[in-house]
Amino acid sequence: MVGRVLSLFDMDRFLRNAGAERVGEDASIKLCQLLEDSAEEVIAKAKVLARHAGRNNVIREDIVLAANLLYAL
Repeated sequence: MVGRVLSLFDMDRFLRNAGAERVGEDASIKLCQLLEDSAEEVIAKAKVLARHAGRNNVIREDIVLAANLLYAL
């Protein structure tokens, strides 16, 4: 991981938009970590899918398919 990409302000806003009246900084930090870790997993899988298709570019469909594969119930 390169470092934090998402801002804690945005995490606070996500939590408040989801109905939280008060948000601790530790909650914003944890949400940020979870989202960035999830994104890294999707990106890694999307890169494999693009390579398998003979492409160097990751396209929207790679991201959608990777997310569906990782989070299918």
